[in-house]
Amino acid sequence: MLFALALAVTFSDCVPARWPYRDPESLQLLDGSPINCLLVREATPAFRKQAAERQIRLLQELAADSVPDATMDGYVVSDPQARPKTSKPVIVLGERRAIQLEDPIAGTRQGVWPGIEISHGEDKSHPTGGAWIHTNTGVLRFLRSATKSVIWIANSPPAHREITGVNYLQAIADAAAVGARWVVSWDEKFLARWRQRDAGTLADWDRMQQHLRFYEEHKEWRDWPTWSQLALLQDVDSGALVSGNLMDMLAVMNTPVRAIPSRSLKADVLRDAKVAIVLNPQAYTQEQQELIARFAQSGGRVVSGPKGWKMPLPEEGRFTFDREHYKAIEAIWPELHSAVNRRNFAARLFNVSGALSYLQFRPDGKQAVLHLVNYTDYPVESITAFVQGKYRRATLYAPGRAPAKLSTYETPEGTGVEIDNIETCAAVLLE
Repeated sequence: MLFALALAVTFSDCVPARWPYRDPESLQLLDGSPINCLLVREATPAFRKQAAERQIRLLQELAADSVPDATMDGYVVSDPQARPKTSKPVIVLGERRAIQLEDPIAGTRQGVWPGIEISHGEDKSHPTGGAWIHTNTGVLRFLRSATKSVIWIANSPPAHREITGVNYLQAIADAAAVGARWVVSWDEKFLARWRQRDAGTLADWDRMQQHLRFYEEHKEWRDWPTWSQLALLQDVDSGALVSGNLMDMLAVMNTPVRAIPSRSLKADVLRDAKVAIVLNPQAYTQEQQELIARFAQSGGRVVSGPKGWKMPLPEEGRFTFDREHYKAIEAIWPELHSAVNRRNFAARLFNVSGALSYLQFRPDGKQAVLHLVNYTDYPVESITAFVQGKYRRATLYAPGRAPAKLSTYETPEGTGVEIDNIETCAAVLLE
């Protein structure tokens, strides 16, 4: 227990990145950067010396035939069964189904590359229709509700497409806005331009650092609970670790939703909810089924799909749905859409096509923070947010920008806020 607590403290402030270089001089690229933890295959004594002088921790990524280097600060494995026998930290970054929720750092290397898709291919249709946002936030939000651990996602840039500087900013914000950390990783073209000190690439790198630093400067938000009167009860066996699940579908509609692991379902969990989406209820305990029944009897609405319906799951090793899975998911969609359409469960947003939102409240209820992440290649403008609750002040925070006061006004739904524009990401603090 003491070791686990020590690991949590040691690595809770880590801003990680995969480092492809071996020469000590390469660490000069991190001058002024918030990145302070590097995943490496190997490190020379000179490299380790430079890293130590810069207070950078080194984690060795172990392959199947690797020998642990005792001079490293810790290790990364892709298989929990391959943990080396050591007193040093070992972090598992493997398949999603292997996420170790009990570890101080719960992570995975599997993730979609964040971005927007306007038209779907033959195997990429979704019940929501329209523009689809590829995001890992649904899975990360479930993990945030299922464990107190630090969450890392180590997905790499796809090799088959051109990655722009904005795309990297979206990857950072996709994880950080919901309280997780992306293990920063670059594609080969970026790395080549970076080492050559290409001016445009250095400008992109500066913006990446701004975004990383922004979320570290406001890390207290990570511990604030999600707030919504719409509750989604799910677990691993009902698709919680699959990208494109109901959490993501609701997020694309900018409908606030609170993730509740099925095993956490107790009497007080649904107290403030108006609608509960109950996936795979036949797997719940008798006590939990009775609790859901009482929730419905007291006026709450329960959405569970047609009788006997169960969330389809991809084959082993996959972490996204295909077209056939979405056809099965469509069975619950009409009921769900009817329950949530045009309703304010914590916040309603307008003019946010191509962006996602995430609302949190400080535990004492005196503040709320509304996160916004833009997945398009152009600024989102003239955003309106109606947030439940009465707030007198609102401040817009964004990477590379000075905090800006926003006007607030009363609405039948609580408090209205107007936001002129955001570039990649921003947060509105309501007080």
